[in-house]
Amino acid sequence: MNHPETPPSNEAVFVTLTSGPDGTDNIALELPGGERVMMTPAQARRLATSLITAVNRAEVKASLRVSTNMWRRMDETEARLSSVAS
Repeated sequence: MNHPETPPSNEAVFVTLTSGPDGTDNIALELPGGERVMMTPAQARRLATSLITAVNRAEVKASLRVSTNMWRRMDETEARLSSVAS
């Protein structure tokens, strides 16, 4: 559900716990455009788990990119040093 045509926004998303008249609790997400999404606690937990999983994957991917670039630079430096030493 990625929308590449929509630029990322730095606007806040607000999360609140709301109680209904019958005493049931729901989680409300208020999006930057003013739209509200209501969820049960179970739905909110599944969303939170999916978000955490996606963030972890993104961080690992970014970390691997940096790590790979460091190894490439290290190999290039060793190659330059060995050619100078010869």
